[in-house]
Amino acid sequence: MMLKKYLEQRHIDLDSGRSCLALEREYWQALEVLAYEDGWNNWREIFYMRLLPDRPEDIPLASFVRRSITKYLFEGYGRAR
Repeated sequence: MMLKKYLEQRHIDLDSGRSCLALEREYWQALEVLAYEDGWNNWREIFYMRLLPDRPEDIPLASFVRRSITKYLFEGYGRAR
C-alpha cells in the first residue's frame, strides 16, 4: 500500500481498547519535540495528558492530532515573530 511509505503506526490505549494511530513521520517527530520541550518524557505522556482529553468525537483521531500539532506550531511561530 502506498500510504505505508508515508505513515508510521504506533499503538495507543483508548477507552474503547487498544488502537493504532497512523501519522506521517514528521508529525511523530514534532510530537516528540513538543513533548520534550514541555517537560514530558515522551510522546505518549503529552498525547494522553494534553491531546486526548480535548479530542472531539466528531473527527478522526489522526486528523485531530495533526490539527493540534499544527495549531501549536503556528502559535509558537506567531509568538516568535
